[in-house]
This record gives sequence, structure tokens and C-alpha cells, in this order.
Amino acid sequence: MRTRVLLAAVLVAAGLSTVPAGAAPSKACVLLLGSYPAEVSANLALMHLDPHQPTTLATHDFYSGTLAGRRVVTGIAGPSPALTKATTTLALKHWSCVTAVVFTGTAGGAGRAKLGDVTVPSRWTGDEGKHYATIDARAFAVARRTAAQAARELGSLAAINDGPCFCEGLVNSLKAVPLGRTPGLVVGGNGATFGGDSLACDDREGMLAGCNPCPPGSTGPALSTLALTPAAASRAALGGLVPNAQALSRRAPQPGPFGNSSTPYVADDMQTTASLEAAHARHVPFIAFRGISDTTDVGDLWPAEYLVYQGLAADNAAAAARVWIAAWR
Repeated sequence: MRTRVLLAAVLVAAGLSTVPAGAAPSKACVLLLGSYPAEVSANLALMHLDPHQPTTLATHDFYSGTLAGRRVVTGIAGPSPALTKATTTLALKHWSCVTAVVFTGTAGGAGRAKLGDVTVPSRWTGDEGKHYATIDARAFAVARRTAAQAARELGSLAAINDGPCFCEGLVNSLKAVPLGRTPGLVVGGNGATFGGDSLACDDREGMLAGCNPCPPGSTGPALSTLALTPAAASRAALGGLVPNAQALSRRAPQPGPFGNSSTPYVADDMQTTASLEAAHARHVPFIAFRGISDTTDVGDLWPAEYLVYQGLAADNAAAAARVWIAAWR
């Protein structure tokens, strides 16, 4: 009995379990989060779900099941830092099985992080570099070890997937060729979180601004791939082919002070640091995979560049996260 109690205490101290000492531990799982539905859709579509899903906590829908041979719980953390932190904490309190929090999604990129790449910063700041929170060393070591494999999983065709959930199958089939380059994995460097305090989700706005994941099986039939140039895809998105593009472009914040080639940050977004802080508060390892959806390499193309490439960036981040989850012990 003393041995079991001592083992439970060691696991809690290491952040591997939140099960009370002496209790039977739950099977280990990973908490996989994004900030809007398109950021979790690729992995949710591949999950083997448990019966009776989703699990709803305070209006937030979470789906549990297996992904890449591992137990996973996935959901939307929300667009603003405050909501992201609160939702991450809510999920960690409910699922005692969580041994790591993985955040995936899109980000602005600069320096060595190019359009379509996936970044895995080793530390994050929420106050423009005054303070940093460091990624768990074991989690980061797994990202380094699996980087080559993850890079082979990255795609180079962007889906304009910012429609309502029931159109996901259709809009995911509208493709644009990114920039004639092969995306890669950028492991290391600094990430920054800024802005987003006033953002709110709305389930009427589908894959770009919804509060919850698009329910699996709710999508319509996919069309055969229609290849578009980036310029044509941008015109289609901004011209109303995609229902939510204009609404998003009006309310989405402009790129922050980190969106230039001289920035010390390889990725900037509005959620990661808040989720990291929630994980650290409960001594749970954390790592983030951020796909680059917009840069300033070719001038200021906001929001057109984001609207075209956010689907590619989100799916690439999801693929890299999936490789990491399969390797995490």
C-alpha cells in the first residue's frame, strides 16, 4: 500500500496524473485543443470516438476517443486569451487522465517560419518578451525526435474551409496551390501571444468562428478537387463565395507588432500562452504546433492571405501534432 501511495505522489509531482493518491488512475490521455473548429477538424475526423459523444462542459463540447493509437480528448478552447485559459483549466479539472496538453492551429509567422510551415516554439511570451514560459523539456524532446517524420506529413494544397459546418465537405475540396514551396517544421525559437481580448465565438459562423467543433458526420459530400491559384482563391473568399469571409475580415484583429522579418518570434497568435499558463498551473506538460497562415514576406496581404491559407496551416499543424501524440509516452 505504501508503494502505491508513493508512486501516486511521484506521478502527481511530475505532472503525469491528477488522480488522488491511493485511487485507481485513469488511462492516460492527451488534451488536444484549438481556437476555432477548422483547427481541430482534421484530427477529429480521424478519431475513433467513444460512445455518446460529445461531452459538454459549460457549453463547451469535447470529443473523446483514440487518435494515432492514443487516448485523446479534443475541443475548442476559444478565440480570446481569457476564454482559452478558462476552458483549458475546465478540461484539466474534468479529465484526470491528461498527461499533456497539445495546442494546434494557425499563426502569423516571420523570420525562418514561412507560409505553410509548422512551428514548435520552445518558449512563449504573453507580454512582448518581458517574461517567457518554457515548453516542457520531455514534450519538446519528442517534437525534436519526430520532426523529420512530421515534416513528411505536411501538405501543400490549401483548402478554403471557412464555411458553415454542413458545407465542410464542399469547401474543403476547393484548393489553392500555396507558393510553389514544400512546407517544413520549425522546431525551436520563441512564440508570442498578443491581442484577441475582445474576440468571441459564435456557433452560427461555422468553421472559422464557431464555439465548438463541427460534429463528425455533419458534413456534406465533397466535390472533386478544384485547383485555384492563390489570387483566384483570395478573390473567391473575399467576394462572398465563402459565407463568413467578409464578417471575419471585418472583426479579426490586424497582425500585431511581431509580423515582420526582423521579429524575434517565429510564430504569433492570440491563445497559446494562455493555455500554456493553465497547463503549468496544474503541472501538466504542454506543447503547441502552430501552422503559418500569414506572413509579411510579400507585403501586407491581411486578411486575404489568412483566409486562403488558414486551412492549410491548420491541417499541417494537426498532422504534426498527430505524429507527436503517437510518440508521447
